[in-house]
Amino acid sequence: MASGCRRCLIGGAVAAMVAVLGGMARPAATPPTGRRGLTLAEAVRRALAYYPGALVAARNAAAARAQVGVARTSYLPVTGITAQFDRGTDNAVLGPTFPSPLPAISGTVPTKDYFGGSAWTSAAGVYFNWELFDFGRRAANVNFYRDLAAQASQHEQYVRLQVAAHAADTFLNVLAAQAEQQVAQADVSRWHTVDQIVRVLVAQQLRPGADASRADAELAGARIRLAGTVQAAERAQAALAEAVGNAGAALPALDAGLLAAAPSSAPPAAPDVALHPQARAQQQAVAASRQQGKELAVADRPRFYLLGAAYGRGTGVVAPGDLAAGATGLSPTGAGNWAVGAGLDFSFTRLAQVRRQRAVQRQQLAAAQAQYAQIVQRLAAARRQAAADLAAAEQVSKDSPIELQAAQMGEAQARARYQAGLSAIVDLANAEQLLARAQSDDALSRLQVWRGWLEMGFAAGDLQPFLRAAGGY
Repeated sequence: MASGCRRCLIGGAVAAMVAVLGGMARPAATPPTGRRGLTLAEAVRRALAYYPGALVAARNAAAARAQVGVARTSYLPVTGITAQFDRGTDNAVLGPTFPSPLPAISGTVPTKDYFGGSAWTSAAGVYFNWELFDFGRRAANVNFYRDLAAQASQHEQYVRLQVAAHAADTFLNVLAAQAEQQVAQADVSRWHTVDQIVRVLVAQQLRPGADASRADAELAGARIRLAGTVQAAERAQAALAEAVGNAGAALPALDAGLLAAAPSSAPPAAPDVALHPQARAQQQAVAASRQQGKELAVADRPRFYLLGAAYGRGTGVVAPGDLAAGATGLSPTGAGNWAVGAGLDFSFTRLAQVRRQRAVQRQQLAAAQAQYAQIVQRLAAARRQAAADLAAAEQVSKDSPIELQAAQMGEAQARARYQAGLSAIVDLANAEQLLARAQSDDALSRLQVWRGWLEMGFAAGDLQPFLRAAGGY
């Protein structure tokens, strides 16, 4: 009886200590602060403003739009001014010559030997060359670059969608890692309390020494798990800093409001997958390929030009062997000339090349169409998977509070039974492990619902409903 009473007294004292320390062992909620932390919407805004990938896509889209203007210049006539001023001998040669880097010479061969004298010659004028009609070739070329610009714009939207989703995902990862760290810290605190209880009972010879060894091992394991969660939280913070375009810098504390509650309503119905930026970008790629086909369809036809020129010549050569002195010939006003005409260009070589290019273009168009079909299939599958993930997360968020409450009651009962000598430390360890898992499930369940909303928004190509639900954007 004396031993039983002593056990009851010790158990009562230990139970009182457990009640005090047990309240300290619960996972702490995020303490209220006077300043609001970095919100998810703010992190997304930072990413869209500073992440290099978004800036690269924007610059590429701007360059593609500028290329449309370059293509439109093909409608303009080729005009220009040319002039040259030379000094040399009056040597001339009869007969044809092939194009050469050497200066061209013309005229008749004089009857006397040359004495090596030199004189000025000059020429200046304007020229004009304009293609009259092209069977729609230039229009198709402009439309080709216009479709490429539209593709680049849609690709920019898709990249921005990826950047925003990546920033939001890493933000949720940081919250999840911090929540896991709090759970691990609470687990360490509980096992520290249990270890003290076991040591008191072992010292009073109410429990075997093996229980103290088991408690020490569990406490050490809890500390190891805590170290792992600290590392994971630091790595998640680094990933978030990189996602918002500020890698290596320390971010402010995050607003953990998303841990408190999940969205109460279902996300809005997703639009047709064909409206997704990735699908629309590929649609523009298909359209550009078709315009390229239209251009090649008429690229082998003859080309007709309107030609014109007005120019003047000046020379210091009076006659073969008779050269004027001074600057005579520098002014190209000695003889005025003009010419107008029409030109025709038809190349058999171009005809053969274009026919082969058409065969290549047909295969490229088929490949672009197949890629579009593949993108649509992948987006449709991603949408179904996201819906399944969201449904599962919502169910878990409903069941996790029940799991947590039952685990807390079970852990409290397991402690009381162990202190009363009615169960072994193995039962208490199992209860502690179950409570840690339930706390983790409960802490992460609401984040999983948010992640499901994020997946649904990404699959739909629009994150605005998710961002509004998460606190505005």
